Amino acid sequence: MNKFLLAVAVSGLLYGGASQAQDARPNFLPQDVLDLSAILPPAPANDSPVTKAEIAEIHRTQTEASAAEKSQAKADVEEDAYVFANVLGPNFSADKLPVAAPFLALVEKAESEFVNPAKKIFGRPRPPLLDTTITPCDKLPASGSYPSGHATTGYLMAVVLSQIVPEKRDAIFARAAEFAHNRVLCGVHYPSDIEAGKIRGTVIAAFLMDSPAFKTAFAPAKSEVRKVLGLPAQ
Repeated sequence: MNKFLLAVAVSGLLYGGASQAQDARPNFLPQDVLDLSAILPPAPANDSPVTKAEIAEIHRTQTEASAAEKSQAKADVEEDAYVFANVLGPNFSADKLPVAAPFLALVEKAESEFVNPAKKIFGRPRPPLLDTTITPCDKLPASGSYPSGHATTGYLMAVVLSQIVPEKRDAIFARAAEFAHNRVLCGVHYPSDIEAGKIRGTVIAAFLMDSPAFKTAFAPAKSEVRKVLGLPAQ
């Protein structure tokens, strides 16, 4: 099932026609344009069979991971567009993208604008709080577990970057999947948190791309990224 097309359909129902004046704010989207808690299913209960199975899966993932996989998972604690540099190349960095970097920062900001309210509503505790034998790869975040902010960012950025560099779409989405899964390997998210993050990131991307402010900023950002990466103009 194509989740991006689903997200576009959902956005048509929920967007409600935010005005161009609203879109001209520093953020690409007004905060009241989307209630993700109304889209996502409830988080599995703490004592549910689903959560128990997910805790077992976290243990299995951590046990079976190689040292290189664990190292990458710890590196992926960082959350921004440049986690895709290993796909797009070393020139994909903020210091080489004076036009695109602020654009990508606003895209990333959209994740936190809609993630944090949903996390507070669902209030799912992080895995190590339910099973103290799970060792997180980094300091345990204070925010709720569901849905995953990293997975949201990964898939939000993947949708946007795949529009900028469609030649590498498959590799971009493979990196997003790895980035999201690494939160399970890190012991700070359940698999269902990741799945919810995928949905959320795709929905936010659909909303963004319908925003006049996003459309205005997208063209010069795309042009710069492609030039810096040595790709032909589109």
